[in-house]
Amino acid sequence: MNYKNKITCFILLIAAVLFNPAVSTAQKVKYRTAKAAASEKQVLANSLLWEVSGNGLKQPSYLFGTFHLLNDSYLNTVPEVKQSFDKSKGVVVETELDSSRLAELAPKMVMTDNKISNLISAEDFALVDAEVKQAMGYELKMLDQMKPMSLLMLLSVTEYQKAEVLKQYTGSALDAYFANQGRKDGKKITRLETMEQQFDLLYNQHSVEKQAVQLVGYVRDKETSLKVSDQITKLYFDKNLSKMWDESEAFNKVFFGDEDMAYMVDDRNKNWMKQLPGLMKEQSTFVAVGALHLPGPNGLIVLLQRAGYTVKPLQ
Repeated sequence: MNYKNKITCFILLIAAVLFNPAVSTAQKVKYRTAKAAASEKQVLANSLLWEVSGNGLKQPSYLFGTFHLLNDSYLNTVPEVKQSFDKSKGVVVETELDSSRLAELAPKMVMTDNKISNLISAEDFALVDAEVKQAMGYELKMLDQMKPMSLLMLLSVTEYQKAEVLKQYTGSALDAYFANQGRKDGKKITRLETMEQQFDLLYNQHSVEKQAVQLVGYVRDKETSLKVSDQITKLYFDKNLSKMWDESEAFNKVFFGDEDMAYMVDDRNKNWMKQLPGLMKEQSTFVAVGALHLPGPNGLIVLLQRAGYTVKPLQ
């Protein structure tokens, strides 16, 4: 495989990571003080599927927390999810991948006037280089002009995909399945965000200097990150949204400190709430978004309840 083809493959993989953001969704949430978290804490029933009714809705809609790296044969183990999906007339997903636009958006993932080797010390470059070789079999110098966050995402998901619990399921990713199957069934498909918005969210939110610090931090403390990822994965299959939220908050306190990461979850939830009421009023709608958008003081469950809807677990 020549160099150009290798880079193309990396871009495709990064795009897959972007639209399967298990790590970013699970780990980059707003950190709050322990006092605030305790006062706002809501213990949810163990359910990934929730019915939304009341507040003028003629028919119920459904809210389902997905795991972006999980394939759709998982739905065979939760028939109630498929039943709710089948009853719905519309489908809402975070976004959809249009592979024809990757070349247009690829520049957001790379640095044209800088290099990772310019952003970190020689010692840290060697550390990251060893991790890249171990994880992907390539030398870091081949990826030197990638934005550090692009590389961090690649490394994170490369490790995530090794989880045995995920390997047992086949088919397409859950989010893609709901959009594609819904389209086949004649349902209205709504994307909450554009590809541009999600690319900017990941690759332009922070300076490349800050991204470089996060990349080195991830490599230095990879085992901690992997333990948290494994725990969150287990909690997902236990349908335990409350503990998933607690785990992600605890991780962020260590990994990000007091830095405000609300842009990854809280702010997006609030933006989505500008669209969801109208969509649900129009027709019964199946909303499929990353599971960690559901719990928490600014999670969709609480935001929907504050807006006057009745939200109840179906599992």
